[in-house]
Amino acid sequence: MGRLRLRGITVDDPDPESLAGFWSAALGYERRSLWEPYVGLRDPSGRDPLVTLQRASGHGRNHLHLDLYADDPDDEADRLVELGALRVRRVAEGDAWWWVLEDPSGNEFCIIAATGPDREI
Repeated sequence: MGRLRLRGITVDDPDPESLAGFWSAALGYERRSLWEPYVGLRDPSGRDPLVTLQRASGHGRNHLHLDLYADDPDDEADRLVELGALRVRRVAEGDAWWWVLEDPSGNEFCIIAATGPDREI
């Protein structure tokens, strides 16, 4: 039996073209060729999961949740706010802490401090 690997993440959004610009800049991803109603993004190194933005109604509804790890979540949160994200709250639980943000379409995601053996980058 094979093991499962996270290779792609799909985001439902009414305007995937606009949202693709945000996520491309935030992650340093490039466009990949897909067909309507999809917009594809990929990690240029090929290491990280593919991101697919899919046209869907229900603007502002969260259809997924991304956990992004960072050595300095404060700096990354600041950078993403400059790109159009909204800072929602800072959370600390146990030995972990993170920022909850919203992308320009209102989808929440987290920037988690990459500390501890299960959170190293």
